[in-house]
Amino acid sequence: MQLKSQEHIDLMAFFEKEYKHLRLDHEVKELWPRQRIYQDGHVNELFLAYRRGCAFGLVTGRMEARNE
Repeated sequence: MQLKSQEHIDLMAFFEKEYKHLRLDHEVKELWPRQRIYQDGHVNELFLAYRRGCAFGLVTGRMEARNE
């Protein structure tokens, strides 16, 4: 998933809707390639885990679809 793609932006929107009670200030996009998406370190780590989980789900779904 490309960091500035619409897919990534949509994923951030889902994350922010689910975790709207947290501090969700974004870093400047130039820092995104360094895995710094959110200014709050805890929120950033939570998002990175969320993103990895979504990526895992996509890959697993594709593998299952091939095996059917």
